[in-house]
Amino acid sequence: MIYDSFRRSLLFFRSFLIFIVFVSPLLSEPKFQTKPKQSKPSEILKRDLQSEIVIPVIGLNLHLFADEKSDVLRKLKFGEPVRFDKDSLESPKEDWIPIKLIDGLSGFIKRSVVRSVPPKQYLSTLLFEAERMILAKHVDFLTKQEITDTIFSISSTGKYTGDEFIFIRAKAGFFLKKTVDLMNEKGVKPDNDPNTLEFLKRHQTKLLYDYTSGKYYVDSNYFWKLLESYPKTKHSDYAGYLATESMPSLDCGVELRCRLEELRKGKLRYLYLFPTGNYVTLYTKDLVKELSVMTKDPDSIPCFQPVSDGIKSEINQMIRYTSEIGPREKKQILPHLQILKKECFR
Repeated sequence: MIYDSFRRSLLFFRSFLIFIVFVSPLLSEPKFQTKPKQSKPSEILKRDLQSEIVIPVIGLNLHLFADEKSDVLRKLKFGEPVRFDKDSLESPKEDWIPIKLIDGLSGFIKRSVVRSVPPKQYLSTLLFEAERMILAKHVDFLTKQEITDTIFSISSTGKYTGDEFIFIRAKAGFFLKKTVDLMNEKGVKPDNDPNTLEFLKRHQTKLLYDYTSGKYYVDSNYFWKLLESYPKTKHSDYAGYLATESMPSLDCGVELRCRLEELRKGKLRYLYLFPTGNYVTLYTKDLVKELSVMTKDPDSIPCFQPVSDGIKSEINQMIRYTSEIGPREKKQILPHLQILKKECFR
């Protein structure tokens, strides 16, 4: 019995030694992860040939070779037009894209920094990245200038027509507005800043200056003229919205003609041009609110005799516009205009 007990203990000890020597190292042996599959050069080349490149950052390095230690030929601007250099002597690489600029300069850029998209998605991707940067709070004034200049430059190449043209031009105007708004907010004085002065000169036909406030703003006629040239495109409603939002806020006080003209040239004009537009409900509500304040007490309407032809003309034009907008909006706005006409046309 003692012999059997000793024999079992010996077998256990022997099994334990086998586990320690042979099995344990296998269990504790580190596991190596499989390397991600690398694309073949032929696959990379095919993909690049079918894509367009969007530069979504400021100051991207253009290297002489596909190596971060190679010389930097120059820094690329945001959205600068580049194309894949299919004649590059280097074989396609996963981390680098050989490109050629409009001026013929060739080099390499980091693939991870840019956006390679199908040609049909190029414009929407470019404008999406531009708007993301324009609206970012950390982006400074000079960066916004560069983005605005780039989008205007691309819109003037003749590459885009029709709906695409009005879309990129409307967005360019919006970016200009945001850039100038930041300039006004920061109190940047062009006379003391040569770069800003040059920027304003480049866009002077699209800008107005308010001597009272000392501020620049985008002329709403820039957007209205865009609409007149392309009245029934997919994005004309958006351009109409930007035109309305770019209308300067006038200090009319109690001057009736001034207040009516501001409403007619902005929100009512939008309703007239886009009776089923995306912003009809919003602007109808704003118009009704403004007119309600004016007509709440008919006796207080500032139609002092003799009533000027300017006031009568504005009321007549507003009634004409309102008669041609949607029936629901017309029902809400017209009664207030009729009160104005009754009081001012005595």
